[in-house]
Amino acid sequence: MDPSQAQSPPSSRLSAMVLNGSPSAQLAAMSSNASPSGRLAAMALNSPPVQQAPRDAPTDPTGVPGRASSSYTSLFGGTSPRRTPHFTFSPSPTSSLPNTPSPLDGHLSGNLNHSPSRTPCNNVQSGGTSGNFRYLARGPWLPYETWETIFYATLNNFSSEECDCIYGDILEHPATKKTLSTLRLVNQIWNRIATPLLFRHIQAVVGYSAGRPLDSILKISESPYALHVRDVRFGFVGSWLPGLDYDRYVEDLAAGALPILISRFRNIQTFRLQTPTVVDTFSEDRQLKPPMLAKLTNSFVHTLRFVSVPRLKCLHMSMPTTAEFARFFKSSSYARDFTDIFAQIEELHITINDSTGPDGRRDPKWPRSVIKTKYPLDRFSQYLVQLISYAKRIKVFSLDSRAWFDVSDLEADNFTNLESFRLEGVRINHETLKKIFIQAHDELRRVELNQIRLMTGTWESVFDGHRALPWNLIWLRVEGCGYSMTGASAEHTGYSFSQYPTALWTIHSPDWLALTNWRSLVNTNRCCKGLPRCPYCFFTPLPQSTVPNSRDT
Repeated sequence: MDPSQAQSPPSSRLSAMVLNGSPSAQLAAMSSNASPSGRLAAMALNSPPVQQAPRDAPTDPTGVPGRASSSYTSLFGGTSPRRTPHFTFSPSPTSSLPNTPSPLDGHLSGNLNHSPSRTPCNNVQSGGTSGNFRYLARGPWLPYETWETIFYATLNNFSSEECDCIYGDILEHPATKKTLSTLRLVNQIWNRIATPLLFRHIQAVVGYSAGRPLDSILKISESPYALHVRDVRFGFVGSWLPGLDYDRYVEDLAAGALPILISRFRNIQTFRLQTPTVVDTFSEDRQLKPPMLAKLTNSFVHTLRFVSVPRLKCLHMSMPTTAEFARFFKSSSYARDFTDIFAQIEELHITINDSTGPDGRRDPKWPRSVIKTKYPLDRFSQYLVQLISYAKRIKVFSLDSRAWFDVSDLEADNFTNLESFRLEGVRINHETLKKIFIQAHDELRRVELNQIRLMTGTWESVFDGHRALPWNLIWLRVEGCGYSMTGASAEHTGYSFSQYPTALWTIHSPDWLALTNWRSLVNTNRCCKGLPRCPYCFFTPLPQSTVPNSRDT
């Protein structure tokens, strides 16, 4: 053997044999005294000629119709599409299945129900060869359904229970979006599974999306990916920053961009609108002025009225004050009424998001927009309560406020099918809250009460009694709840000097005993279902609650 050939790596010798034509003599020498990689190369050259792919096999590696597939010339003859696993010795993205090719082509052509030993296909670009080398290169054979199971197990590798009240869907979580983008690169099967999930939730939000957000979502609406969209989000995120064209964004939506986009997403199920948060919406310092806010809200209202969205099940609305909900009740004889629109809603998430108190803190300061414009929240809250009453089939309800307005007029009859209930930063009387729990007794699974102030009655009267106790409850979070200083139960207000947050600010001891019964039921139900203990249903000694006296002052 030539010394130069002996010192060259197996890949170089393999390339030289392919270029020189008949490699039978060299193969015999390599098989006798060569490295394992050299013997594998010899086995590959002894395999039969490359078989052409079936006619119905897809040529697009991403599985997206209409995209041209680029290819390159393979060392073993024929062509291999880009991203197709080919014969290399580099580490595979799936460590447990080294160099496993994607069986997507076989799945689409109806060959996944056959055993590998019965499969006559010998295609090198799909990873199959003759003899023992086929099993060496392909590793364990997996059907499409198994790849799909492994994909979802990899995606849901963390608990999404606490994210439900925030995002409502684990696929909306930013970490999940990043994971989906990564999993698309593993193989063709995972690319095909991840693509619809990746485009399931899209957004055109100023302050979050790069560049001009309406341009990017317009391109998606004109592409085949529009069929995958289930959730769209418009609005603003974060503080007001210069150079982001807020006015132009609002003008485009008001000029007709919003209804056009919604009409193109035929399978949309969730519609979100978010106005600026933690900013002084009504100040004179280059913020969103009331006329621009009115245009943004009206574009949302008119889209719901004039564009038919038959699959719409979920609404997320984030407004600075309750006064914006009065725009939903402007009469129009040639448009749909919101009674019919909200009749199909099953999930309703509402946020009154202006939290700019005089000193920048949230509790318990009134928002500056309420102080400057003299917008009494209780005066306009009746529009919001009336809008909620239209949702007769509601299953998930979340109301988050920063202004402590009164929602005692909520109609409990609409919450018969309620499964998840969340209130934050509002005032309510004990009768309304208890009626909601009684009405949703059979279906209620999750309850979150944060910074709630009772106007009348006690927390004992809310939590006590078998009729109000939801027997299927598996999640309970009660934090910072107490009594309104202007209500009939102000004498029960307690004060804790502990540095840890407390569930109830009360000096009425039976309140704690009633809450303990709910916590015990939650942990019992979770234990029966094999779930860990609820992180908010721990049992600690009663806090040291006192009423300020002359010595404290």
